[in-house]
Amino acid sequence: MSSYCLNKLVHEIQFPEKRARFDADPEKFLAGFDLTPEELAAVRERDVRALWLKGVNPYLLRVYQIWTRIGDDDYRAALEGLSFYDFNEEGDSRG
Repeated sequence: MSSYCLNKLVHEIQFPEKRARFDADPEKFLAGFDLTPEELAAVRERDVRALWLKGVNPYLLRVYQIWTRIGDDDYRAALEGLSFYDFNEEGDSRG
């Protein structure tokens, strides 16, 4: 799909009431978004590197990292070697 759907998902789960719905039934919550199997896997597996490469906004990704309790060292390791200018799957420049 597009990075828009992933960004919308990550944005919406910032809010406590939506995050509670996600935590209570992730599959039901995720069904409300038009995501590819790869995008769904990245969310389910908390794969911040894949989310970055699929175009999730860096500021939203940081919020995602915090609420999923991914430690700073693990977060940095997952993104090691990536640049803000790396291209996402759709070929859109991040810059």
